[in-house]
Amino acid sequence: MAAAEKPIPKLPPLPGSKEYQRIESKKQMELDKALRELVLGAQVVTEPGETAFYFMTRKGKLRRLELTPAQAKQLEDGALAVVERPEPAQIEHSLVPAATAEQMFALSKKSVRFLNRTESPIGFMSDDDVKAQQAAEAAGTAPEIPDEPEGGEGSAEAAAPPPEGSAPEGGSSEPQAQ
Repeated sequence: MAAAEKPIPKLPPLPGSKEYQRIESKKQMELDKALRELVLGAQVVTEPGETAFYFMTRKGKLRRLELTPAQAKQLEDGALAVVERPEPAQIEHSLVPAATAEQMFALSKKSVRFLNRTESPIGFMSDDDVKAQQAAEAAGTAPEIPDEPEGGEGSAEAAAPPPEGSAPEGGSSEPQAQ
């Protein structure tokens, strides 16, 4: 009779099931909403100018912002950052203060596309890396990079000085999937 009084605890849904997917989708929507609110609350207006600033998207494509020299200098100094602003239909990119980018990085490492931190820069590419990536994209040979893992090493490509810009991506695609 004591066994009848204790209800059987409900088990969490199995990975891959529709219920599990629904829960994961809801979590992602809540995360996107939190990130969007952070960006919209602290977004810096992009001032169009003559300085081209390049950054890498989540898919490994090079994007360019035409900025004033003052805003480009703030990005180089680490006062501003380029982050993703998840909209319902697409992902846009915005400039935000470094403190906001750090908050976003704590929520989702993938949402910060460029932040020049002194201890571990995110998304930093040398001029040679940018030129090599532009040439690869123009030739159609640029590899599409899968989403970065959420672990702390997701932005290791920027901190480690590889001999070629493509070395970190090429070695990390297959083994980490296991």
